[in-house]
Order: sequence, then structure tokens, then C-alpha cells
Amino acid sequence: MSAVKNPTEKVMSELELSWLDASENAARTRLFIWRVPAGGESLLDAFIALQQHPEGRTLPDLFLGLNTPFETGYGYSAALGREFAEQYEATENAAAWNAEPYLPCYSPAQLNTLLQSFAQAFAEDLRYLVLVLKPSGVSDESALTRWLQGWLEQVADAPRLLLIDTLEQPIWQPLYEAHPREVRLIVDEVDGMRVMHQTAQQQTDTDADRLLFRRYLADAMLLLEKGSAVQVAARGELALSIAQRRGWADQQAMMHNLIAGGWLKGGDHAQAVTHYQQAQNLSGEIPDPALKGQLRTQSTFGEAGAWFAKKDHLQAAKGYRQAALEAQAIPHPVFEMEGWRMSGFCLWLAGHRPTAMEEYARAVQAAESVPLPERSQTTLPLVFQDLLRMHDKRRTEALEACAARWQREKQRLIQLAEAGLAAEPTVAQVKQAESRLQLQLEAMFTVIREARENLIRRGDDSFRRVIRLAREKLHPHWNGLPEIAHPFDAPPGEWQKLPDWGNHDASLSDTAGSNPL
Repeated sequence: MSAVKNPTEKVMSELELSWLDASENAARTRLFIWRVPAGGESLLDAFIALQQHPEGRTLPDLFLGLNTPFETGYGYSAALGREFAEQYEATENAAAWNAEPYLPCYSPAQLNTLLQSFAQAFAEDLRYLVLVLKPSGVSDESALTRWLQGWLEQVADAPRLLLIDTLEQPIWQPLYEAHPREVRLIVDEVDGMRVMHQTAQQQTDTDADRLLFRRYLADAMLLLEKGSAVQVAARGELALSIAQRRGWADQQAMMHNLIAGGWLKGGDHAQAVTHYQQAQNLSGEIPDPALKGQLRTQSTFGEAGAWFAKKDHLQAAKGYRQAALEAQAIPHPVFEMEGWRMSGFCLWLAGHRPTAMEEYARAVQAAESVPLPERSQTTLPLVFQDLLRMHDKRRTEALEACAARWQREKQRLIQLAEAGLAAEPTVAQVKQAESRLQLQLEAMFTVIREARENLIRRGDDSFRRVIRLAREKLHPHWNGLPEIAHPFDAPPGEWQKLPDWGNHDASLSDTAGSNPL
């Protein structure tokens, strides 16, 4: 008699049946789109990862997940072919098939030939060879779409592609609608939160209160996603009564935060604020200093967010300032920085501009405790962008427009490079096209960068002061957001040097914006 499956195993079985059903009679299908709720994407990822291991594989098809970044169509083909070959060569039976005659691949057709050769070598072991593509970065969405359209034109028996999107963001829907015969859509309603809820319901514990609390908590979390604020509060109060009776201050604070989130989602800001404040008060009873600081800061940020959602910017500023001070006490410089930044932003919206500048200055000061290489990954760049906008909104918008222009020009040059290649290009042809593209991109990068530098050069002293400070605190070539990275990550060189205008000092709070663009 087979063992009873747990909730996760049941979902894995459901996904297995869904794939088998969708892939039956799929001779004309070249690409699958698997669509699930955002909360179920991790379950689908787990299913695919399971199928990639011999001990977990239950399907007649072989899956391989690749997160290769997309730069150009020919570069993507080459990278996928190379990565596929490298992963195969790392296996025990690598001698059974030789990838070298098919490398490099510079087109969907050449990649398809490589994959079909592999599939034929292992025809007894697989039906379809499925590449699951989740690019870690995409230089140009339209170029990736062109590449996928090139793939759909292939006719090999075994190779297939699988793309994943969500019900909330069905990004591949246009591809499906444009090619309904070659693209098959799979839709599954798997739900990670529901699996967690079902798992909690099946758990056992010798402590009846702890068991019941976990079940009520799971109920409340599920209702936070799918139910009403009243339902979240009702279930949360049941969990709270247990935590209060047992003296679990940390669990009480956590439940108040959860209930507050439900009220905030439902638009009842007053109820949300009340519960966030109760969470703050209860955090003071937690004996562990680290946990106390974490929960109190989280609750204070929550209350500030509720005031912000209500558009009470002055009250929100007070909350964010308090959150910054609490983060400082932990200490947690990233949270502290964000507290000061949001306090400054709210004060600016409320018309208290001198005080707003002081809060932003504190955000910059808080960043000193963050290692320099990590600062670009925090909200510090937003601090400087906010300051630029406060000093000169039109000039800041012009800096942002330069980034949009860079994206347009980069897309245009990539399209020209791809259009100039044959359907199945040679190594020499690709090298020539890549060399030309690199020169063109670097030239355009220089043009765009100079356009930004000219905008900065013509700004007031205070505007340039912000730029110079950002270059000191972030990196020496920062010139506004969105950042424009060198197209080939060139090492520091001439293009990174500070301009002559950077020698003059000015106060962060000086009036600016009077200079023409």
C-alpha cells in the first residue's frame, strides 16, 4: 500500500499529470508556456528541478533549466549551446555523445541541430529534450522575441523550449497569440500559500497550544492573500488569544503586524495603525535584543507606511524618522538609511523642504556603515536621485531621458547587427558583426555619457554638489538614475574620470534649478 502523499508531493503529481496531458500530441509544438500564480512559481521551479535529477525524474522528457543572460540572438544561441555541452560533459556518460562538431551555435537553427543530435544519441531514454529558459538578464525584449520566433521555425523532432510566466504577469501571452499552432499554453492553479496552509494543518505537536497557534497563523496568512481584512482579523485574534495566554510576546507582535497588513490591504488605515502600534508596544517585552529591535523596527515601518498610504505625509515622516532611529539602535544601517530617506521624501511632499534636506543628509550619513561595494544595491542611489530632483526637476528628468535614449539606441544597433548575419552564420561572420557592434555601442555609450555630463556641467553648484557626493559615496562615474553601465563592462579608464566641474563645493541645501538645460 502506497504512503499518503504530503501536500507538496500532491502538487508535484498534479504538475506531472498536467505536463503529460499538455505534451501529448505535441508534434507541431515547438515551445511551451507554463503559467501559474505568482505564489506557485516556486513550486513549478521545484518540480522542474526535481525532473533534472535521475532519482527524481518521473517524466519521459529531459528538462534542463538555463538562466543564461540574453545580449544578442547569436550570442544567446552560442551561450546556450556551450552551456548545454558543458553540463553534459560533467555527467558520467559523457563519452556517448560529442558536441564539438555542432559548436559554436550562432542561430536557433544551429542550436536545434545540436540538441536534436543529442536527443538521437539518447532516443531510448527521452521523448522531448526541454530547455527551460529563464534569462537572468535581457538586453532587449524585442531581440529576445525575434530569437524565439526563429526557434519556432525549426522542425526537429525532440528539442522543445519551456518559458514560465504568471497569471498576474502573463508576459509571454503575445507570443502565444501570435503563434498558437507552434506554442502551447499550460495553465495550473498551484498555490504555495495553500500548500503551506495544508502542511500546517497536517502537522502534529505535543504542545496543543503551539499546534493550534500554527494552524490559526497559517489560516490568517492564507486569508491575507485571498480573503478579506475582517477574515484575517478574526483568524488572527484566535491566534492572538493563545499567544497572550502563553505570554509569547514575539508571536503577539508578529500577529498584530499580520492583522495590520490585512486592514491596510482593505483600506482601513486607522485599524492598521492601531495594530502596528500594538505590535511596537509588545516588541518591548521580548527578551532577545536582536529580535526585539527587528520586530519593533518592522512594526514602525509598517505604521509609517499606513500613514503614507493615507497621504498623511507629516505623520508618515514622523514614523519613518522613528523607524530610522530604531534601526540605528539595532544597528541596521540599510534600514536606517531607508527610514531617513522616506522621512525626507514625506517632508518634501508636505512642503517642509529644509527639514527634508536634513533627513536626506542623515540617510547619506547612515550609508557610511555600509561597505562601499554594497551601497549601489541599497536605496542610497535613490537618495541622490531624489536630491537631484529637488534641486532641479527638469535637469533630472533630462538625465533620465538619456537612459531611455541609450536603451533605444542599443536596441537599434543590436537589431542591425543581427539583421546583417546569415541564417546560419560562420564564426568569421559573427566575429566581424560582434566587433562592429562593440565599436558602435561604445561610441554611442560615449555620446550618451557626454550628454549627461553636459547636463550636469550646466547645472547649478548645488546640483553638481549632489553628483560629486554621489560619486564619492557610490562610485566615481555615477551620473544619475537609471544607471548607464558600459556595454561590455570595460575596466576603469578615461570614461570614468571625474570632469573638471567637480572641483567646486556647494551645500546640499543650496537653491538650484536656475540654470538652463
